[in-house]
Parts: sequence; structure tokens; C-alpha cells
Amino acid sequence: MSATTSLSTVLATCTAALLWTGHVAADDRAPRADDSAARKVACHDDTESVFVLTPIGEGQVLSYQRALIDAPIGEVWPVLRDIEMFVEAVLPDLAPTFMWLDGGGPETIPSRFQFSAGADTLVEEIIYRSEAEKQILVRLVEPVLGMQEYYAFGDLTRACGDRTVLEYTRYLELAPGTDIEFFRALFTQEFIDIPAYFEE
Repeated sequence: MSATTSLSTVLATCTAALLWTGHVAADDRAPRADDSAARKVACHDDTESVFVLTPIGEGQVLSYQRALIDAPIGEVWPVLRDIEMFVEAVLPDLAPTFMWLDGGGPETIPSRFQFSAGADTLVEEIIYRSEAEKQILVRLVEPVLGMQEYYAFGDLTRACGDRTVLEYTRYLELAPGTDIEFFRALFTQEFIDIPAYFEE
């Protein structure tokens, strides 16, 4: 699968995730340019936790998670936008192995980085970030852990009560024989760890 095809797929699945959560409603008018901005300003009252992990094709998996974080968006965004801090929040045992690559860093887009899980090293790249929309898109650079392709799209929304909703959509293309349950357990633990990170 080409990088272009993969990116098209992940953007399509992100749109599907927004449809699942009610952000894109079917109505009689065309969407306006200010719809997304309005959604970001208003407080989000749909805060129920959600986790969907489902095959969408041969070797292809879509994951969608939504979690409520008991902290204002102004405190959560600095952690999501700086992937080194995000790794510390969701993968604290792996955080000491984190390293920026090729002169990259939290203020440079695109930027590559790596961290290690046992004998495996994951090399990923931030390819998109929006300060206004509080969104970030990351991709896997080199196949590892059975993943041939991996994209992760993070999106923050203000929740009522000075809290934050984190939505995370992931597209994975897996090698034959890769156990999908490994990723289900990993993603579940990550979304236990990140709300706990802000409770400390």
C-alpha cells in the first residue's frame, strides 16, 4: 500500500469516527467552514467513554477511542502536541527510551522520533498538527510488532465542567498472523493511563 493510499484511508476512517460520535450530523444544509471551529468553542456534553476496534478489510484494523480527562483543554493540549510528553503519559515504562531523530523536536513538523519496547524499536513521525483545532496525526515509519502501516489521529474537544474529551482514531495494516488482541489490550491500557496521568 502506498503512503498516499494509506493517508487517504486514515483520513476517511477519521471522518467515519466523527460520524460515529455525532460531530457530523446528516441534515439538509451543506457543512459550513465555521462548523468545526464552533464545535471546538462550545463545551462537549457527549463524554461517554467509547472503544471500538474492528477489522475493516484484509489485515486492516480501525480503532476509535474516546475518553474524558478531568483537566482543562489548556493543560491537556501541551501533552498531546508534544509526543515525548504523550509517550510519558500513555507508555510510562517506555518513556525513558524516547528519542527525537534527525534534528526533530516538538516545535518541528514533520518530526521523527523513536522509542523501544523490549527488543523492538518503533520509529514514528508527526506529519500534521493544528494548534487551532487541537489535532495531531502520527504515522509509523518502519514496520514493527506486526504493523505494516499505522496512523494515529488525536483530537481534543472542550468538555463541560472545564474538562477535556480526547478522541483517538487509529488505522493499522497488520502482517498475516498478527494478533489483534495484543493491540486491544495495549490501547485499553493507554486510555486507562492517560486520564490517570492528569489525576496525579
